Parts: sequence; C-alpha cells; structure tokens
Amino acid sequence: MAATKHYESYPDGDFPNYLAYGFRPAFLLMAPYMILSIILWGLYYSGYITLPFIGDTLSWHIYEMLFGVGFLGMSAFIFTGAPELYPGTVPVVGKTLRNLMLLWILGRVSFWMMDIVTPYPSAIINIALFAWLTLLVYKPIFQDPAKRHVSIAYGFVAVQVVQIWFYLSVFKWVETTPLEILKIALAVFLVLILLSIRRVNIEAVNEIIELEERNEEIFFARPPAYNLTMFLIALFATVEFFYPTNRVLGWIGLAVASASLAILNDFIAYDEENILGKRLIRALITVPVLISIGYGLIGYNHLTGMSYNHGDLLHVLTSGAWTLSFYLVMVVITIVHTGRDISKERNSWICLSIGFILLATLLRSMVAFYPEYAMGLYLGSAVVWSLPFIIYIWRYFGWLVAPRADGVKG
Repeated sequence: MAATKHYESYPDGDFPNYLAYGFRPAFLLMAPYMILSIILWGLYYSGYITLPFIGDTLSWHIYEMLFGVGFLGMSAFIFTGAPELYPGTVPVVGKTLRNLMLLWILGRVSFWMMDIVTPYPSAIINIALFAWLTLLVYKPIFQDPAKRHVSIAYGFVAVQVVQIWFYLSVFKWVETTPLEILKIALAVFLVLILLSIRRVNIEAVNEIIELEERNEEIFFARPPAYNLTMFLIALFATVEFFYPTNRVLGWIGLAVASASLAILNDFIAYDEENILGKRLIRALITVPVLISIGYGLIGYNHLTGMSYNHGDLLHVLTSGAWTLSFYLVMVVITIVHTGRDISKERNSWICLSIGFILLATLLRSMVAFYPEYAMGLYLGSAVVWSLPFIIYIWRYFGWLVAPRADGVKG
C-alpha cells in the first residue's frame, strides 16, 4: 500500500516514535492546542474571563485557528504525503522535525504575547516557520518532471504571502485591516483544503475499497468540480475584498455552493455504484456539503440585504468545513500511517466526533438567527467543538507514540 512506500528512503538511525514521522508530533500538538484555544476563546467571548495580554482578541482567534493550527495540518499532510507521492524523498524525522515543532511552539508564545513583546518577534518567527516548511518540501515537488501536485506548493506560498501581508497590517505599514486580510486567508486555506482533501479522499477511499472488498478497482476524485469550486472561492474573496457590499457576491456564493455539491458526483458515479453510504466516506463528503451550505447561506444573506451577521454565518465554513477537514485528515493519516486497517477502524467514535463538530457548527452559526442567546451559544459551541479532539487524544495518542502496528519504520 502507499503508506509503506517511504520505507526504502527512510533515514538510517533510531528515532523516538513521536519523531519517527511528520504527522506524529504535529497531531500530538494540534489536538491539545485546538482545545486550549477554543475554550479560552469561548470563555472570553462569553464574558467569563479576560485576556489582558492580547489586544485584538478577534484577530488573535482567527489567526491562531488559521495559521497556528493550519501550520500543523499543512506540515502533517505534506511531510506524510511527499515520500508517498515522490519516491526517493527522504522523510523529515528526528532533530529537524523536533526543531520545527519547537519553533512552532515559540511562534505561538510570541503571538500570544505580542502586545507585551511587540509584534516583531512573532512576525519573524512565524514567517520563518512557514518559509522553513516550504523549503523542506520545495525540492521534491519542483524536481518532479511531471510537476504533479505543484498546486499544493503554490498554495503554501500563497499562505505565506497572506501571512506577511497580515503582519504588515499589524505594523500599520499597509492600510488594509487585519480582519480584511484574514478573510482572504480563510479563502486561501479553503482552496488548500480542497487541494489536500481531494488527495486524502483518493487514498482513504481506495484503502477502504481494497481492504473491504478485496478488489483492484481504483477510485479517482476528478479535478473539474474541485477546480471550479476553488476558482469560485477565490473569485468570491476577491470581489468581497474590493466590493464587500455588492450583491453580486450573493450569486457568486450560490455558485460556490453548487460547484461544491458537484464534488459528490465522484462518489455517486463510482463504478456505477453509489458508495456514499459507506462509513467514513459519508464523513469525507460532508466537507464539500458544509462548504456548500456555508457559501449558500452567505450568498442568500447578500441577496436579501445582509439581514444576518456575516461573521456568524462564516462559522459554517470555519467551525464546520475547516474543522472537519482537519479532523478527517488527522484520523485518516493516523490510522493508515500507523499501519492499521482503515476498513476496521471506522468505528462509532469517529461518527460521534463528526456529530459533535456538526453540532458545534450549528450552535455557533445559530447566533446569526438568535443573537439574544449569543453568550450561551458561544460557550456551548466552544465546549462541544472541543469534544472531538478530546476523543482523538483518548483514542489515538497511544498510537502516535508507539511503533507502527505493521512493523514498518515511520
């Protein structure tokens, strides 16, 4: 299987299990940090605590969810995928991986303390962090004669450009506000998520079919619907940046919703059989469904005169699609790349976790329709949103610090 193709290029030496492959330390840090960040934010926004060491708490919350957590997701995906996608690529393990994660921790501390130590340390550390990640994966991607998956590298560069732009805004060197830039950042991450989830869909579905049905049929997530959805997301973000109240955004939002639903055709048309009903595959198709619902609601809001709070509706994309895509990547990579049978590990805990993410999304987005209950909905959604990551820690942390179940290195 693809999950063992790295073996021939695995570096010599003995490495601690938690540093034996890129996804291991990334996920060990990601789950606790997501819980910490969202609980702090929920308590703050519900009025139970203050965060005196952070000035612009809204920008802090959005930045940390996108760039802080996003870095771990990006590193886990590319460090795990590159040796599989490009044979001969040496996996990033050991000291290099440890130092990268230590720099990530330093980046989080510097950002949290930005109002005390000034934004400059945070800018230097976090920009260097993303640059280092990009350099580590630049060579195999661009040395590939066929330039396969080069779009992911461009996505990494786009994330870095937007991050630099964000810090220029924090320094008051550009007139654009941090929140305007973070909206662009969300669109960039959604595009990168679609690029990544397409590849995760291919790997996960093929693993399930191979192990469950014992056949050689190949599932392929075809590019057209993904490409159209990504183009329309980029178009929406561009128009919104220059013309934030233009009603044409309503039609573009509905177009994104329609294009995202078209992604489901790959699962419906597979070998003249509908495979949507298979466990875990139902979860994979929920990501484009949430993108469709989110942009559909936002588009409707624009067409009807912005009756609802735009930020609350955005949480269908952030608390919903963004979170679910990261969670599924965590689960799929953890199962497959610790040498386990994904067809047997699709258990009720994964279903329950996905249900919690959907419930948290519903609670948070309901603030747009029931603002009088906002404080309770904020805190309730934060608590429910954290539960899948508590379950992940309980279910999978033991696997992340243990050798692969099949005896393969990594």
